[in-house]
Amino acid sequence: MSSDLFAVILAGGQSKRIMSKTPKVFHRISGKAMIKWVVESALLLSPKRVLIVGNTSNRASLEEISEEYPNVSVVVQEVPRGTGDAVRHTSDLIPDDAIVYVGSGDAPLIRGETLREMYNLLAKGNADAVILTAELPDPSGYGRVVRRGNRFVRIVEDRDASDEERNIKEVNAGFYMFRAGPLFEALEKITPENAQKEYYLTDVFLFMENVLVHRTDDWEEVLGVNTRRQLAEVEKIMQKRIKGYWMDRGVTFILPDTIYVEHAVSIGQDSVIYPNVALLGNTRIGRDCVIGPGRVLKDAELPDGTHLI
Repeated sequence: MSSDLFAVILAGGQSKRIMSKTPKVFHRISGKAMIKWVVESALLLSPKRVLIVGNTSNRASLEEISEEYPNVSVVVQEVPRGTGDAVRHTSDLIPDDAIVYVGSGDAPLIRGETLREMYNLLAKGNADAVILTAELPDPSGYGRVVRRGNRFVRIVEDRDASDEERNIKEVNAGFYMFRAGPLFEALEKITPENAQKEYYLTDVFLFMENVLVHRTDDWEEVLGVNTRRQLAEVEKIMQKRIKGYWMDRGVTFILPDTIYVEHAVSIGQDSVIYPNVALLGNTRIGRDCVIGPGRVLKDAELPDGTHLI
């Protein structure tokens, strides 16, 4: 098996349900565009190249983002014909003996550790593909994973699912590891015979012999964003992660649910943050600082021992 891994990030959706002039992958989660969270999780796999598949309207913005990272470039799907067609646009850029990670640009909570587990499972099992799944309390809107016993059978998209299939809580998370050869062979066989008249990437599994499923225990990490409500829910989870990170390093948050901390903020040990504080941008807070209630700090530099009360 080749050690070369290529990452493909799907970011060409039309973003209609988020009701915004800004494409959804550019909406920010804790101060960082969604697409950047996904790219950075992919970079933890040390890929040879990351290919972001966009469309004609968001190409320029994606290219600006790609310039911020090494070995990241943009591929354009000029006509929106589904996720399968989007991945097929990368086939000339990826060798047949490579590993291909495919991820969704609108799911910023995915962890690099989970992607590494998928990669290891693919290599260890000599599989054609590994699908990431999760059991969601509310699976509506997600493709369902159909099994026969413990054996994977297929993925059925929500729009195409029967009433019985819609009762399945195990969903396709939208993250995959493939061997490139079987992937691109299968992409030539899929058809747009479905409710959306699109080429579904998930149809490739019908043409693969050995497909494994990796179910994450952390169902929150697979949540995607299609609406403003989902954007708010994902933001809430990311904030819990960020503040948990700092609390584990000796920072006290008083009523943490009332405090907002962006991703690039740094906070020193034994600092105390009071309720209704917002820490934005590249704010740097030293050790033994106290930030009183209601403060908003952006790109601030606070030396050790600073008290803002």
